[in-house]
Amino acid sequence: MSNRTSQTRQAPRKKTGKLIAIILLLLVVFGATGVFSFNYFIGQMLEPVGNGELVYVEIEQGAIISEVAELLAENNLIRDTFAFEMLAKKDKTAHQIQSGYYAFSPAESAQQILDRLITGDVADATVTIPEGRNISEFAKIFEEKNICDADAFIEESKKVAEYQKEYSFLSSIPLTEKEGINRTLEGYLFPDTYTFSPNTDPAKVVTAMLDRFEEVYDQKLLKQTKEMDKTVDEIVIMASIVELETKFVEDKANAASVFYNRIAENMPLQSDITVDYARGEKTPVLTTEQTKFPSPYNTYINTGLPFGPICSFGETSLEAALNPAKTSYLYFVADMDSGKIYFNETYDEHLEDVQRYMGD
Repeated sequence: MSNRTSQTRQAPRKKTGKLIAIILLLLVVFGATGVFSFNYFIGQMLEPVGNGELVYVEIEQGAIISEVAELLAENNLIRDTFAFEMLAKKDKTAHQIQSGYYAFSPAESAQQILDRLITGDVADATVTIPEGRNISEFAKIFEEKNICDADAFIEESKKVAEYQKEYSFLSSIPLTEKEGINRTLEGYLFPDTYTFSPNTDPAKVVTAMLDRFEEVYDQKLLKQTKEMDKTVDEIVIMASIVELETKFVEDKANAASVFYNRIAENMPLQSDITVDYARGEKTPVLTTEQTKFPSPYNTYINTGLPFGPICSFGETSLEAALNPAKTSYLYFVADMDSGKIYFNETYDEHLEDVQRYMGD
């Protein structure tokens, strides 16, 4: 074993302490000329570093000006830490810097960067998650907004057992697989407008969306679910189907009644969109062969509700699942042009509307 003591060599910092000391000495020697030279030098050190892509940095709560300067220098956003500190102290803004995630360009001057730090011009992204989207579609949106990695978000959504410990409304989600498929948090990540910082931990994103779900599916709705002798999972699954099967709010309660009536009659739901979800592909009109696709989500070959929700729904679809219309409808067909739904009690009437509105 060597007796030498290992030393870690540190990368040189972007400071010019010695040079500053020399310039200060020159101030004394050359007077006014030295003042001009010093100001010129400082001015040069506050110029933009150059061009390049946006650089994301996080300013921690309580960070002092020297720490902020070091972070900016390490990310090649300023030329000199001393000059940056001098600028902040000269303007008496060193204690006004706000924490958060920022997106800076190397083309910005030190003054521009400092101004943004003072005003709190953070890079948080506001993202709207539309109703009727599924987790895979959420993931793409979050990645495009630089909020979190798509694959990481999808993996986080699979941790049902972990989140069940924190959210009681998730308790009715089965943890056992079916036909090789495990449940995720599909349907429980509420669609809304959120604000996240860049590179947010996917767990924080999931938690925010579950928190919003909990606000919507409040104690009143939980009580109503129990009075209906349903589980939260059953209502969530129904609401997700209603969401994708209907275009207009006025059709939702009737659509829910059709599916509840078919379940009562032990008839398969025969919802095309459940097959789309199973296949991972949206199709305007399914072929007979496609309706045979093997999956616990396929409501052509399985009776009752599909294995799980197929999207995240809005409040109007949830309202319909909890308060279906009282009808004897067993069938419906949507006008291919308008999206308006026509409901029927008998199969013969249904076939007539299929001919009328689908042209087959």
